[in-house]
Amino acid sequence: MNILRSAKFALYKKLVNKFSKIDRLSVSANYLMGEGIEIGAMDLPLAVKRGVKVRYLDRISKEESAKLFPDTLDTLVTVDIIGDGETLEVVSDDSNDFIIANHFIEHTQNPVLTIKNMLRVVRKGGIIFLAIPDKRFTFDEPRKVTSLDHFVQDYQQGPAWSEHEHYYDFVKHTEHGFNKSDSEIEEVIARLKEMNWSIHFHVWDHQAMIDMFCMMKNQLRFGFEMELAVAASPGGNESIFVLRKS
Repeated sequence: MNILRSAKFALYKKLVNKFSKIDRLSVSANYLMGEGIEIGAMDLPLAVKRGVKVRYLDRISKEESAKLFPDTLDTLVTVDIIGDGETLEVVSDDSNDFIIANHFIEHTQNPVLTIKNMLRVVRKGGIIFLAIPDKRFTFDEPRKVTSLDHFVQDYQQGPAWSEHEHYYDFVKHTEHGFNKSDSEIEEVIARLKEMNWSIHFHVWDHQAMIDMFCMMKNQLRFGFEMELAVAASPGGNESIFVLRKS
């Protein structure tokens, strides 16, 4: 009976993953055109329709990624631009029709500034395509949603004040720190920092994501419209957002 149940679950998961990908594809096909950049695609680049040109930006080359994740060697994209996805300092203003960043924003220390930089590098009317993990369906589930005040403070003061707090929260509430003492957690944090390991600094559920974008638009006066907000599909773990520069 357990074997049958496991087989049914495996089939269900396969189907869910298939249809989750169709969700991304349909959004991509409707909104992405021209030329743009995908940040941190690694071995899971977003599929785009024929004629759309994508360049890939990451902080390290394909060869360096392959050393960290050898199982992905055959499927990693070739990185066209080496740069910081938060600052996009190597990308010119108003130079792209779109930016794609899937499962990236949670790795940034200053999400508000990151979105501001994405808006800087797309042309008027350009698109920011984001897939963001909903903490309710990931290993972040035990963690608290990051507050709007926290995002604003990171943006206005820089993220250094909260860096250690994020590392501690991440380690304590994920498999890295289960049943560990505070001193052991600090040892794990030191190792992660030494490795420059990219943790999930911030945590959202779907409503918190909407609230954050509304705050950016209405309180901070960022120039964009939130054109699409798709919650995680059954069995999925990500929300999909489309922002258009105004």
